Amino acid sequence: MIKRSAGLVVAACGLLLAACLPADAAPPSALPQRLKVSGAQVLDPQGHPIVLRGYNWGQWGTVQPQDGADNVAAGANSVRVPLRWWGEWKEDVDSRDPDAPGHIDPAHLALLDQTIARATSKHLWVTLFVDSDYGQGAGGRPDNFWSNPVMKQQFVEVWQFLARRYRNVPFMGAYEILPEPKPIGVDDDGVRAFYDSIIPVIRGIDARIPVVVGPNDNYNLKHLAGAHTTIDPNVIYTGNYFIFDNTLSRIPDILDFRQRFDAPVWINQVGIPSGNPDSRAKARSVLGAFNENDIGWAWWTYRISGSNPDTHGIYYQGPDGWVVKPEWLKLVNSFL
Repeated sequence: MIKRSAGLVVAACGLLLAACLPADAAPPSALPQRLKVSGAQVLDPQGHPIVLRGYNWGQWGTVQPQDGADNVAAGANSVRVPLRWWGEWKEDVDSRDPDAPGHIDPAHLALLDQTIARATSKHLWVTLFVDSDYGQGAGGRPDNFWSNPVMKQQFVEVWQFLARRYRNVPFMGAYEILPEPKPIGVDDDGVRAFYDSIIPVIRGIDARIPVVVGPNDNYNLKHLAGAHTTIDPNVIYTGNYFIFDNTLSRIPDILDFRQRFDAPVWINQVGIPSGNPDSRAKARSVLGAFNENDIGWAWWTYRISGSNPDTHGIYYQGPDGWVVKPEWLKLVNSFL
């Protein structure tokens, strides 16, 4: 479906924003303002502290034209946007094309352009992440970015391509290199070394945009200290916070890291299945703790590509289109 409509997507994206244009379309003097890390804070272009809060548009191809405006109206200032590359997902989700520019399927690239344009045109700061369940070592795969230099090089080239493409796009907030690493037999130092090898690649193209890195063991916050890098100061640290029984048990890990390293922590995914009787109380507890401690977050997720109303997601797919969970929309929006 995406490939058949690629021309329409490109046309629509071109009308929305210059995100569809190559990075070299603007002279260096026109480079857009960027966020910046200063100690444990993220600063906006005017030098004021900003706590990034918003939603994940994390289900590929589900974003609707009104989502950016709706997120902003609710109080969001940011959004997390995916590129799925080299993995096993639902049909037509993997964007990998080894023979295309940037190794990205052109129709998928057009859709990514459109998604970013829908966010940045509403002045939402975009965190772009490249997801690869093959490359990250998910499921104990022995062939991953740590063990396969050919695939790692293609991944490097993906980031070179994306950094050039969006270098001149306003409201690009950060680049999250590779979420949820869990390569078999690789310790925290090995995961950090991988990030340290990619950061200079991005810096060679965009010296100003923050990068996001997280800990080993599927972004396990208990490993957060092992992710700390000294290769670059303009780094935001992250981890998963899917909500379980001990709802606030990971807050001390975040605060301890922030104090120890004087570095910011932003939670890339916080969420809980909707159907459990105590889910909303737990969500309020966690989001309240985040806001009380100035911890940024992105709710997982805004639209879920499934029809079960009891899983994650503010919207799910009903027989006649998208269905909103009004109680959950009100709850999450109240913390933005």
